[in-house]
Amino acid sequence: MMKFGFVADGVFKLLVAVALWAFLPAVESFLLAPRWLAITAIVLLFLSAATEISYGARKGEKSYVKYLAIFDSLWVVSTIIAVILALVGSSAAGFVWLGYTALGSLAIAVVFTTGANGPDFAEDEASGAATRRSE
Repeated sequence: MMKFGFVADGVFKLLVAVALWAFLPAVESFLLAPRWLAITAIVLLFLSAATEISYGARKGEKSYVKYLAIFDSLWVVSTIIAVILALVGSSAAGFVWLGYTALGSLAIAVVFTTGANGPDFAEDEASGAATRRSE
């Protein structure tokens, strides 16, 4: 069940990234954000989502749920702050929301691809060598 949670959260983030890309002009206009920041945030969110889905399909350990909970909670807070700033016409709205989305997504991707969570190349080499020996 834990693996499903990682995959579902990753799919949600993937859909958000696609929606942001589809509505990029509207997002830029509402948040008063520069295009480079919006595109950077979308790309990093997409990559983070793919990393999360991959991790969930492979391992999905319970001890890493805390990272998703922290990211998602702070994402909600940054969304509320950004909407308030956008409604009063502040250009900081884009930097708050897209900046957090970019940096938070990068952090999540790093957590799920480094150290013990990263790909085990030694295992791949060992299984490849065993296959070659049997041929």
